[in-house]
Amino acid sequence: MSIRLQLLIVALSTLVLPWAGCQYARELEAALRTSQEQTLLASAGTIANALSAQPQRVFRDPKDAQKFSADAGDLYVYPLITQPLLDGYREDWDIPAEPTRLPSTTGYRARLQAGSTERYLYLYLEVDDTHFDPQPNTGKPEQDRFDRVNLTLQGPDGRAAYFFGTAAPGLIAAQSLIKDEEGVSKVVTEPRIQAFWLQTAAGYHLEARLPLSFVGRQFWIEAMDGRGNARAGAAPDKVQGGRLFFPTAGLDALLESYVRNGTRATVIDANALKLGTAGNIGADSSSTGEQPEPVWYRFFLSTDTSRMSTLASSPDRLSGDSVSAALEGHSHAQWMLAGRRRDLLLLAASPIMIDGQLRGAVVLEQAADELLAMRDRALSRLFNLTLLATACAVSIMLAFATWISVRIGRLRDAADSAVSSDGKIQLQMPESHSADEIGALSRGFERLLARLNEHAQYLRTLGGKLSHELRTPLTIVRSSLDNLESEGLREDQLRYIGRAREGTQRLQSILSALGAAARVEESIKQSERVNFDLRDLLISAVSAYRDGFPSSRFVLELPENACFAQGAPDLMVQLLDKLIENAVDFCPADGTIMVRLERAAADYVLQVTNDGPLIPETLMGRLFESLFEQRQGGDDKPHFGLGLYIVRLVAEFHGGTARAANRDDSRGVVFTIKLPLI
Repeated sequence: MSIRLQLLIVALSTLVLPWAGCQYARELEAALRTSQEQTLLASAGTIANALSAQPQRVFRDPKDAQKFSADAGDLYVYPLITQPLLDGYREDWDIPAEPTRLPSTTGYRARLQAGSTERYLYLYLEVDDTHFDPQPNTGKPEQDRFDRVNLTLQGPDGRAAYFFGTAAPGLIAAQSLIKDEEGVSKVVTEPRIQAFWLQTAAGYHLEARLPLSFVGRQFWIEAMDGRGNARAGAAPDKVQGGRLFFPTAGLDALLESYVRNGTRATVIDANALKLGTAGNIGADSSSTGEQPEPVWYRFFLSTDTSRMSTLASSPDRLSGDSVSAALEGHSHAQWMLAGRRRDLLLLAASPIMIDGQLRGAVVLEQAADELLAMRDRALSRLFNLTLLATACAVSIMLAFATWISVRIGRLRDAADSAVSSDGKIQLQMPESHSADEIGALSRGFERLLARLNEHAQYLRTLGGKLSHELRTPLTIVRSSLDNLESEGLREDQLRYIGRAREGTQRLQSILSALGAAARVEESIKQSERVNFDLRDLLISAVSAYRDGFPSSRFVLELPENACFAQGAPDLMVQLLDKLIENAVDFCPADGTIMVRLERAAADYVLQVTNDGPLIPETLMGRLFESLFEQRQGGDDKPHFGLGLYIVRLVAEFHGGTARAANRDDSRGVVFTIKLPLI
């Protein structure tokens, strides 16, 4: 039986039970989700009907349904949990929303935020004005010559106007203009309206506190600079808006009586602004006595959330399809994703109708924890049984697959090491006695390696055979040419004999090159290791290269101290000869050949760099192979690709490595030889 069929049978035996369990779980979850939607919608409708019967506890003004317009100066007042400290900072307000930018016709930048407690209205104003114009201490109402904030309140007793100004930052009180008995205007302070003026690098912050008894449904605020032109906000004679939208006092406590643990209820007005919130999302399993959901169930029963929208989190209002539908007069439920963890959340909204008029909506939010808990209780026993059977089958399959992978791994390792760096081939492969496909593959590798070994052996002896067979005919040709030259031939005949002699010399060079690799291998095996100074060797060799190649420019860079190495100096000279010959062949006439030696960690790094053409990336891994040659153009000298092969053999004899690369400036190549320190 083949391995493929064995693995297929083992794998199929583990798929039936989990697949059936997952299908059943998905069907059950869909039914539970529909049931939860209907239940939450019914709860939202019940709460909406109950609140419609007592509108005075839901809305501050049950008979007035105003439309919120931020462009007209309307402002939402956030409920504050604790009373802030008047210090010019809003960190203790605990409101994640940023202040609202006030309108300006001159580009004067100011931002406003409002919050309230049971007794006070708090205002926080940020103004961008790096030039501070203090209020003069003359006691005269010179309002156009200092930075100030004008505040107009539409309170129960009518409209009142105040302004904030200061000669120095700190705690201040509101000021107003009144006329005395003689009709002269003077500035008086209102100690019940306190504020803190804080100068910053960008301008100033103003944090103010007003008694709620001073405040009605409207107010106007205006920030002005000392030059009297730049301003942000608007005065009451210019803007008809400036309405304050407060959460309803006591509504949170009322909602607490309607919601149960694990559900959050929010009442919004017709503008989707929050009027009250109660409850929390996510049931506490310890208080209900239910066991928490096992984490691993969600891996098998994940819900497709790709088409679900994300709940937009805003501290002052709610949004979403369900909210929009409820504010149009229709109940609606929607599954959404909430938070960074993208938890599954059910949102249901129902409209609040008062005297046939839409005044707001009740929005209930509930996490999917209860739904998942019901699903898990129904599936826990089924999953325990199916997972036990699956675990047994998977264990058997895992053991079988491990055994197969170990066998294949041994075969892979043997194939990787079948050919050593010196060209020797290991013919024996593991698993060759097995009767399955792995055994057949191992025997195929053995046959292939045997044929490769025969071919490699033939190539290794080819040079010596050709050199031996051609040496005698070549000697006969050369002696015949010598005899012809002594016969007194004509000048044209002597020219032909000269050409024939040049041909014999080239043939002799070819025969010498064919046997070079074999001779180098033999000389390496017989070489003795001695300690020598690599620095002195390079100085002597480069001096000889300057004399031998006068048309090339050589540069030598060496350490200041001696560089002792262990090996064969004559072989190192032969390595340098091959690298220099290669560099001279490719270096242009005006190019430079640099020989550099340096110490790097535990190695000597010898580099031979030359200007000239780059090495193609496809040839990088083959340059140091035997009998590999890739040259553009040609010359009169025969090239058999043995030079760099000899370089690699010498480097490996000394325990080092040889590497070739293109230079970083793309103007030539560099050959790097690493040799170990003594």
